[in-house]
Amino acid sequence: MIPSTNCVLITTGSFNPIHPSHLQNLLRVKQYLENEHQPSWNVLAGYLSPTHDSYVRSKLGDSAWIPAEDRCQLCEGAIEHDKLSSWITVSRGECEWPSGFVDFGPVTENLCDFLNDTLVHQDKFLKHPLRVVYVCGLDHFNKCSYLERMAKQKNMACAVVFRSGYNEQHIHQSIRSTDVIYVKLEKERDKIVDISSTQIRQYFQNPTSRTTDIDQFIYPNVYEYMIKNYKM
Repeated sequence: MIPSTNCVLITTGSFNPIHPSHLQNLLRVKQYLENEHQPSWNVLAGYLSPTHDSYVRSKLGDSAWIPAEDRCQLCEGAIEHDKLSSWITVSRGECEWPSGFVDFGPVTENLCDFLNDTLVHQDKFLKHPLRVVYVCGLDHFNKCSYLERMAKQKNMACAVVFRSGYNEQHIHQSIRSTDVIYVKLEKERDKIVDISSTQIRQYFQNPTSRTTDIDQFIYPNVYEYMIKNYKM
């Protein structure tokens, strides 16, 4: 009998600030791997890995940047709000790395090496290697060819989640020739509301142009933080 594959999920990003789609993508991949993927995989945990301040601050500028410690706390509050703390947590290694910014590839590779060395080789907690699955949206996949190479590495995989408005030609070609996993969300597409951190920041930057539609996609702790601390 072939043993079930155990895996953990990781997604990286600025989370400036976090919004529901970040956590929904982890949940969607978990549900897909456990219920639709053949053979099914056991998802043991999921990690949010906020990007280092040096990158986020240079990308967004002082007026839009949220410090890493605050971003981590906002992520933790969102996880609690969605009642996902039993399997999702915040990994602070990337944002607290002393030497500065580390790209998502090395972050994922280092997590894979660390978990397998600790859980399989040292503690013997697992009998078989653990796979680390990098989770991203279709937009990220389309602009980053490295994801296909990363998916081929030992004990690693990449799961791409459909995102409205982005071309699917490349992902359909990729899943025929690589181990990239595509979560198509075919039954959910007409219900998906695309939201971004940029939209949330703009909501607080331009109070006069606010619409009520976006309110429901802002976590209560994020709303409170942005009202109190966000620099206009």
